[in-house]
Amino acid sequence: MNLDKPSQDQLISIVRRAGQDIVMPSFRQLNSGEVETKSSLTDLVTIADKASEAFITGEIQRAFPDWEIVGEEAVAEDPSTTDKIATAQTCVIIDPIDGTWNFAHGLSDFGIILAVVVEGITRFGLLYDPVNDDWVYANLGEGAFFQRTAMNEKGQHQTPNQAPLPLHITAEPELDKLTGIMSVNSYKGQKKQDFALKASRFVRINNLPSCPAYRQIAQGHFNFSLTYKLLPWDHAAGVLVHTEAGGVCRTLDGQEYSPTMLDGEMLAAQSDQQWQALADWFKE
Repeated sequence: MNLDKPSQDQLISIVRRAGQDIVMPSFRQLNSGEVETKSSLTDLVTIADKASEAFITGEIQRAFPDWEIVGEEAVAEDPSTTDKIATAQTCVIIDPIDGTWNFAHGLSDFGIILAVVVEGITRFGLLYDPVNDDWVYANLGEGAFFQRTAMNEKGQHQTPNQAPLPLHITAEPELDKLTGIMSVNSYKGQKKQDFALKASRFVRINNLPSCPAYRQIAQGHFNFSLTYKLLPWDHAAGVLVHTEAGGVCRTLDGQEYSPTMLDGEMLAAQSDQQWQALADWFKE
């Protein structure tokens, strides 16, 4: 069963407050002592990541005390936290700032991601842009939508006057005309070289974090994305949004996505035919 609208609105409100009251005041205001390195030089965490996750977690626990919560920073402290996704009746997956490297370096391509998983199936997904105070969202079987906010509404926590725009993807059939999102530098060794050459076939390739990437492909601004790793806070909401807009998401080896997956590469495309052609190209 999908979430009722009051529950969705409450979750959106919580995420908007985190974005406007916690994340944005730190944007382009961080000092070196407020940014830490985790697994690599590009894997960062800031005081805003931690504060955002703590706020969202606390607000959800108060509003929905029976729900389990899996946040990226909580998993960094205890990797077994991801087990809740498969075992909980209802589990909320949170990425408090997706694209922390961009955020920490003053680039505006970042966001907050939230997904609600019921008995292992993603039922609600939210991709929120704090810079523009707008969001893309989807409910399973009900379509995907873009909620815009007018200039005078941004950062005010008020309900936007504009109706949400339905998202419908139209596939581009020719590979040589495609634009894509992928991080060639995230691959290693020979595969990095191979994928760099393969990426040169396309009209344009950008590297974006998951939140802006899934927003862009669901709105048809890019045709596909290829992600080198599966983390539930990066993909659970975005896969739902993309497929509800009419797209196709599978791992590069052809498996249907589940938020319990922790390994593999995610290929998102605009149609089955396009997905297969891309998969063949990258696996060749």
